[in-house]
This record gives sequence, C-alpha cells and structure tokens, in this order.
Amino acid sequence: MGSVFYSLVIYPLTQIIELVFSFCSKLFDNTGFAILGVSFAVSLLTLPLYIVAEHWQQVERDKQKAMKSEVDKIKAVFKGNEQYMILTTYYRQQHYHPIMSLRSAFGLLIQIPFFTAAYTCLSNMTALQGQSLLFIKDMGAPDSLFTIGAFHVNILPILMTLINMISGTIYTKGLPVRDKIQTYGLALIFVVILYDSPAGLVAYWTLNNLFSLVKNIFYKLKHPVWTLYVLACAAVTALIIWMFAGHVLAVKRALLVAAVFALVYFAPLFVRLSNYLIDKPFSRLRDNFKLRLGLFAASAIGLTLLVGLYIPSELVASDPQAFYGIDGIKDPLFFVWNALSQSAGIFIIWCSLIFFLYHERMQTLIAFALASLFGMSLVNTMFFQGDYGTLSRLLKFTEISSVDANGTQILLNIGTMILVISAFFILIKFRLTKILNYIVAGLTLIFVFGISISNIKTISTGYNEFEVAKEIKPFIHLSKTGKNVIYLYLDRAQSRFVQPLFNEKPELKEKFYGFINYENTVSFNSHTLIGAPPVYGGYEYTPEEMNKKSNQKLVDKQNESLLILPRIFTEQAEDYSAVITDPTWANYAMKPDKSLVQDYPLIDCELTDSSYLDLWYKEHQDSANLGVVSTTLKRDILWYGFFRCSPLVLRPAFYNDGNYWSTNKEVDNYNDYLEGYSALEYLPRFTDFESKTENAYVNFTNNATHDGLILNASDNYRPTTKISEEDNKNSAYPKDRGYHSFAGAMYRVGEWLDYLKENGCYDNTRIVIVADHGADRFEAGYKWDDKFAKIGPGRYHPLLMFKDFNAKGDPVYNTEDFMTNADTPVLLLEGLVDKPENPFTGKIIDSSAKEKGALVCLSNIFMPHHTRSSYIFTASKNEWYRVKENIFDSCNWTQEEF
Repeated sequence: MGSVFYSLVIYPLTQIIELVFSFCSKLFDNTGFAILGVSFAVSLLTLPLYIVAEHWQQVERDKQKAMKSEVDKIKAVFKGNEQYMILTTYYRQQHYHPIMSLRSAFGLLIQIPFFTAAYTCLSNMTALQGQSLLFIKDMGAPDSLFTIGAFHVNILPILMTLINMISGTIYTKGLPVRDKIQTYGLALIFVVILYDSPAGLVAYWTLNNLFSLVKNIFYKLKHPVWTLYVLACAAVTALIIWMFAGHVLAVKRALLVAAVFALVYFAPLFVRLSNYLIDKPFSRLRDNFKLRLGLFAASAIGLTLLVGLYIPSELVASDPQAFYGIDGIKDPLFFVWNALSQSAGIFIIWCSLIFFLYHERMQTLIAFALASLFGMSLVNTMFFQGDYGTLSRLLKFTEISSVDANGTQILLNIGTMILVISAFFILIKFRLTKILNYIVAGLTLIFVFGISISNIKTISTGYNEFEVAKEIKPFIHLSKTGKNVIYLYLDRAQSRFVQPLFNEKPELKEKFYGFINYENTVSFNSHTLIGAPPVYGGYEYTPEEMNKKSNQKLVDKQNESLLILPRIFTEQAEDYSAVITDPTWANYAMKPDKSLVQDYPLIDCELTDSSYLDLWYKEHQDSANLGVVSTTLKRDILWYGFFRCSPLVLRPAFYNDGNYWSTNKEVDNYNDYLEGYSALEYLPRFTDFESKTENAYVNFTNNATHDGLILNASDNYRPTTKISEEDNKNSAYPKDRGYHSFAGAMYRVGEWLDYLKENGCYDNTRIVIVADHGADRFEAGYKWDDKFAKIGPGRYHPLLMFKDFNAKGDPVYNTEDFMTNADTPVLLLEGLVDKPENPFTGKIIDSSAKEKGALVCLSNIFMPHHTRSSYIFTASKNEWYRVKENIFDSCNWTQEEF
C-alpha cells in the first residue's frame, strides 16, 4: 500500500525536484544554486495551490467568525445531546458542516506530500554527497558546524526555524490564537524532524521558508501580482544574458531554454487570451460541468495509458527476454506496471487535485489544455517516432550521438500539432465538445489501450528463462605465425600509476613482461580534442602543426590522423589486415562514427564503448551486486515515455544525452566506467587467431581510464557496490578513483595478454599502450616552483608503454629518454614499413620534430570547440610551452608565443 501511495502521490513530486536540481546543476555548476533553483521552482509551482488553500482558509475563518456569537450562546445554554442537536440544526441552517473545518488545515495538508518528496529525494541524493557550500563541508550530511562536548550543533535547522517563526509572525498577524499555535507548532515539529538530516535537505527547506516569508510580505503589498511579474521579467532577463555571455550551454540548447524562459514576458497576454477563450469560444464548456469533467477525465486517462502503458509495453515487447531476470525481477511486466502507476500519479492524481481545487474558469482551461496535450502526444508517438537506431537496455541509443531532428522535420511536427489543437478548438467553439470527448475516449480505447493489451500479451508469452550467450563474435583476428601490431589507446591513463600498481600487485607485473614504461613522456594538451590527433597520426598532427594548416578544417585533420596507421598498414606494409574501434571524435561526432572507414574496404571498424554494457550486467548481476539496471529502468522508462510523446524540438531536452536528468551519480559513475570497462573485460572474447592475412594491425580505443570509480582491490580491482575498508586496505591509493579505474583497466588488459600467451601469440606481437593526456595537475616527482603551479604538469603526463616483438624480462621503467605520445606511430611502424609515408600528405612518419622539443598547448579546448573555430585551435599566444629533455624539471618548460 505504501508503495502504491508513493508512486501515485510522492513520485511525481520527486521527479520535479530531481529535474530542477539536475538542470540547475548543469546550468550553474554549483550545488547551492541547484538547491536554490529547486526551492524556487517548487515554491512557484505550489503557489497556485497555496493561493487556493489561503482562499478556503479565509472562507472558513469568515464563516466561523459569522457563526461565533450564536455558537457561543448555544454552548452556554445547552449541554450534552441537546447541545449537539441544536448545533447540528444551526449548522444546517447556515449550510455548514463541521467537516468543513478541515479547510483551515488545508495549507498544512498541502505541505505534507511536498515535504515527503523533498525528504525522500534529497536525503538520499548521491549528487549532494561530498559537495561543499560556504561553511558546509558535505551537503549530503548534517552541517555539524561545531560541537559542544559530544553534541553536534547543526546551524541550518536553527536558521530554518528562525525564518519560519518570522514568516509565521507576519502571516498570522490579526488571526486567531489557534492559527498562531498551528504555525509555530509546525515550525517546532520541522526542526525536530530535520535536525539531523543532510544539509542539502535542510538548506532546501530553509529556502522554502524564506520564499514563504517573501510570499507573506507580498500579500501585504498593494499590487503583489504586478510586482511579481516585474521581478520575474528582470530575473529571466538576467538569466538569459548570463547564459549566453557565459557560454554555459551549446547554442541550440541555450536558444531553446531562453525561449522557454522568455514566455514569462508574455504572461499578461496569456491572461487576456485565457479570459477571452473562457468567455467566448469555450463558454459552453465553462457552463457545463459534465462536459468539462468528461473532457478532463478522458484526456487524463488517455495520457496515463499512453505514457505509462502503451510506450513502456511497446518497449518491453520489442525484446521481452532483455527485461527478464534483471536484478532478481523475473517478470518483465513489472517495469510496465511500475511506469503505469507513476504515470497515473501524474496525470490522474495530481491533475485531478489541481482540477477540482479550482472553479469553472480554470477547470475549462485545464480540460482543454490536457485534451490538446493528449492529442499532440498521440501524434508525436504514432507519427514522429524518429530514427534513433538501437536502444540499449539502459535506454540509451547506441548508434547515434544526438537525438536532434532537422529543421524540416521540426517544422512538420510543429505544423501537425497546430492542426490538432486547431481541430480541438473548432470542436469546442462550435459546441461539439461531446464529439471531442468521444474522439479522445475512442483513441484511448482503440489505439492506446488496444495496442497495449496486444503488447502485454506478447510480453507474457514471449519470454522464457534463458541463458546469457557465452560467445561474442570475435572481430580481432590475430596471426600466430605472422606479425601482429596492437595499438591500445586508454584515454587519460596516467603513467604515474604504473610502478605503484606493479609494486602492489606483483602477479600483474608478471603479465606485462617485456614492456618498457616511458615515464618521461609528455602530451600536447590536457584534453582529448587536441591531445588525441598526435597520438594517432604523429608529429604532423600536434596542435602546432594543425594550426599551421589553417586552410584545412579541423574535423578533416582529425579524421586524417585516425586513418593514417590503418591505411599505412593496409597500403604500405606487407599483407596486413586492419581493425579499429571507437575512432576518437571521428567526424567530430559525440558517438564514434563508423562512416570514417566507408571508403576503405580493407579497414574494419567496430564500436565497443557502451555496446556491451547490457551483456556485462546480465552476466554479473549475482557477483557484482550492483542493482543498477533495475534502479535505472524503474525511473527512466517513464522518462522514455515523455521522450517518445514529446515534440521533436524538445526530445533532446528529455533525453539529456541518455541521462534523463537523473541525479543518481552512483548509477552514472558505474555506467560511465563500465561502458569502457566491459569492453576491456571482453577482450579475450573479441579475439581469435584466425587472421585471413599473414599479419594483423589492431587499434583498440577505450575510455575506462577516463572515468574514476572505486573498485575492489582485493578482487583484482573489479567493480562492486559492496566495498569495505578491508577490501582496499592494501591498495596503493585506497581512495583515489583515478588509480582504481586505471588498475581495473590494466588488470583486464593483463588478462588479455595472458590469453595471447596461452595461444602462442604474444612474442610475435608488438604492443603500444598509450594515453592522449594525463589527469592530475600536481604529481609527485616534479621539481615544483611557481611556473609548475601555473602549468599543472601532471595533466600533460600520459601513459606510454611499449613491448616489441620477442621482448623478454620484467617491465622496465625508462626515465631517461624524452618521449611524447606522438612517438606512437613510429614505435608501431619501426622495421615493418620502410620510410612510411603519411597517405594524405606524402611526408615521412618519424620523430625528427622531437629534436626541438614539444610545443605543448595549455588551453582548455574541448568539444564543441568547432562551434567557435572550424580551422584552428583558438589558444592564446601565452598558452604555449616548449618542453624538452627532463619533463619533471620546470627549467625545461619555456613559454613560447605561437
């Protein structure tokens, strides 16, 4: 019963809180502003409810005041049953019932679900944990500003209570003692409940009380509505200016957000339009309660079934087995019923509450708005499905980088929705509302409900217990007799972790025999956009050289760098096959773009990042104890429903890059890491030894080392949610997420190397393991001074490990040779191709450019940089440093204008 109440009443409110928090966090990148945004949004959304509550409370006060003298007389003269009978008769004469006294508590009753939702959402919000704000060190725990003996004093609950008392004093001025007792008593109850709550939750409720105080002050103004309108316009103007000036969002998204906020400017026009509609074309709907109720009910039920039943059932019916046995939930229909109850909470429970709180004028608008919303949602769902490719079990599209539609599609979609609204308007205007009710009810029954029943039948009969496939189709085809060249690119892998990891895990060190770790290696930037091209293409693709080619687009230079090695091996080397995976920023697409190799039939391209996450979860649901998939699906299936029925122009906002505005950072962190980690774990299953050519070239790109996650060191750095201090007590860096991610990746690579050895394919294989850049600004081993503090040299210290054919012995730590990660092509090609040429420029691939050192660009340039410059990287002249010889000595870093 509690679960049903939560889904129907509390869950819709938690989603509002989570959405606003996520949006404000993304917009302002500040926890305090995010909580402020949540408090303001909830206060604004509940303001109409409080206005209605205040109206009913005032009605009750006036009625009680009017009856008080007669009631007092009756109570003074009569007692017992006689008093009860006479009071009952008097109340009936006054058209009053004692139960109406509950109207005086309506304002309190409204607060209960909102408080419960805030408590549920913010008390366990992982996005708050570890975040500081002013004097608060951790927003996910009580503020505990100071202690008195063993007692922790939390300041925020005390501040909240003081604000609440001041607000109550203003609000209850001139009201009966009973109202004052209720207000002050409620303030004391909240301080007891929230005293030991997380600071983020208390900060939210404190701000709510502050907004309540402002609201009470507004009630005392002569023109509160006009004042509020002026302040809202000023706030929106400032927000829009700041948003564009600060480049906090991509241009298209900033325009969309600005357009939504700018609607505030037209509020007076909306009010006039609403009054015209109510009094003219919608007058019959206004005057006929049954018609209003019928249209509202049909639309609310239609939306409930469309978003919560039709779309989820269609999703699960597309592959019932994929939703079987998730985290112990055997019946795939569980996720459908869960979404349906959540949808009912939004469209039936809360919409009904709002509908019945108001009189006929607002009810008229609500009924028409809900009917129009249903019509548009149905059209969007049925006729504008969108071509988004494969949807993973975690509801992310795996083959596209964006769900943006083109201009023609958007205009067609908007035009269709306008036609739907116009048709509904005409039916109401010409007093054909009954027909409209029948249309909405018919569409709901025949299309939405009917197809949903068919989907449910498919789900019920379409799955059986099954075994997860134990085989993955191999795409890495190595040769046991020829020469294999493997280029393993680990994004953001840090060289400084190699020795501590090998010292901690000697058995892992043995897996990497024959390797040299070039510790004295520098990268050319601290971000992938600039840092990756030289790793793939060599010294012709350093930021210095790419900027010299100012007549060639950056995206073309990026694509060239990705193709140089596979083209050289398949065109200039003897009898080589080539396969590459997940080409970095190919065509500057967020999702690796396989079309990069469409003109090169000898080069195969595979996508592994995130592609095997579903399978990994299936195979590890018992041992990993993560519970991530079911947690994600129970929330995001409803959001997927919103995505499907929304206009094309709003779908990127609902999708939010596949995160659907979730604040569960624990889930996000696991998924971000596991998207790459899962591919590394499956390396042995990706690999066979049946190369159709004598030799093989493999470029395997992976992002696991880019995302930090604490792993289980005692289990060879595997991911699990249940990690104790005992598990990581012997870790070199027990709390360093970057080290753990690196260790997990290296362990899985080491297991793959063992697989090569077991199959006699290690000695005949040359391997480079390299990163595009480092991570931490300050690493041990550098000779510190003020210059290094400015540079943050650790960001330019990438991993570079090399094993040549038939190399033997323990790993070697080379600190003498000055290297850059642009040496990668030379290391891979040496001795295999005589004077290898860049197939795009004809220049020889070598390391001669390193003789003058490496010109490192310190500018923070990352995507979408191409929206500002299409041909060169826009770094300032003073953001270039020439580094040579020993990179750990700041004397060897010289500023050089470029």
